[in-house]
Formats: sequence, C-alpha cells, structure tokens
Amino acid sequence: MPHPHASMLDEFQFAIKHFVPTLPSPIKAQAQKIYDDLSINDALDEAAIKHAFYTIGIKEYPYRRAYQELTSSTAAQMLVQMVLEHVDETVRGVIKPHLDAGVSLEELVSSDLFIESLDAKQRYQVEDGILVAKDKLAEILKNHVGEQAQQYQALVEKWTREAEKIQEAIDELEQLAQGGNENQQAEIKNKVERFREGFLITEPDPEREIVKKEVDYWKDTFAQEE
Repeated sequence: MPHPHASMLDEFQFAIKHFVPTLPSPIKAQAQKIYDDLSINDALDEAAIKHAFYTIGIKEYPYRRAYQELTSSTAAQMLVQMVLEHVDETVRGVIKPHLDAGVSLEELVSSDLFIESLDAKQRYQVEDGILVAKDKLAEILKNHVGEQAQQYQALVEKWTREAEKIQEAIDELEQLAQGGNENQQAEIKNKVERFREGFLITEPDPEREIVKKEVDYWKDTFAQEE
C-alpha cells in the first residue's frame, strides 16, 4: 500500500538528489535519514511531514543561496572556462562565441541553437562538462581554497543572516495576530503559515521584503481602526 503522502515524499527525495554540491555532508545525511524515517511511517499527518521538511530547509537555505549567487556571478566565468576546456575543438568553436557574448551555460543548453548546431554526442560533451565543472568548483569551495571559497563563505554568512531576518519578520507578523477580529486573526495566521512554508525544502523561498510589506499593512490597518 502506498504511503498516504507519497507525492510529498517524492518531492522531498527529488530535492535531496538536487542539493547544491557544496551543502555540508551532515545536512545531506540528516535529510536522507528524515526521508527514510518518513517513508516507513504512514501514521504521520501532513503537518508533521512539513515540519520535517522545514528542519532541513532552514539549514539548506544559506548554502543554496550562496552557491547560486556565486555561480551566477563571480564564479560563472570559471565554470565557463572549465566547460570550454572539457569539450573538443569543434564543440568549442560552436559554443564559445555565444558564451563570450554573455549567454549563460543554462541558457545555452536550453536553446534551439544547442539542439540544432550540435549532435547528441556533442551535446553530451557540454552537459558532462557542466557537471564536471560544477563538481570541481564545489571541491574548491568545500576545501576553502582561494578567493572563490572565501567569497562563498562570506555569502553563506550573508544568507544565514537573511534567513534570520526573514524569520524575525514572520514572528513579528505572527504577533500581530493577537489583534483584530477573528477573521483578521485567521488571515494573518494563514499568511504566517505560508511564509514559514517557504523554508520547506520543496517550496519557493520566502522573501523578506514581501513579509515586511505584510507586517506594515497590518500595522497600518490596526492603527486606522483605533
């Protein structure tokens, strides 16, 4: 008999398989253990499963955001150079002009040009080169070697602070649920729940600016009602 929340667990396992390569191994291991435990316990309700997802999501968030920011900016050229070194001369001649023009690797592999200009084996060279390059970069970052690793650690700290600020804003919003009428309290609590769910490993990230706007809205609303 399938697990009653099999689809949620499938999303969780997919997320685990696609963690950024710089996520510390203990967090990966904890995530997999949580998944394994959840999979054999069909008595848990949806709230308990979401709480488990949150436990990992709040830990994973700074590392993923740091890795994404670094690889989309300062480390992007390093990745491109690694890929160009990985492919043969023919493939390099096709893709290099586009990469030099500012097209990202992600945009390149999803473009019509990628399919039309390269055969299957040549496309594999590029795709494999991206995977190899990301693994190499991940090792550099994890081993704290060089300027890129220093930037990565600084970004992890930055995004850890951002997560804390988002949580503080959500907590502030939750406090506002003590005021207003029953409908207003219910609406605020629903907002709080949705914002917190943004830290679930399977959900889009919460944005501090959006949470703060919600806080300001309810403060203004209650002030006008006084």
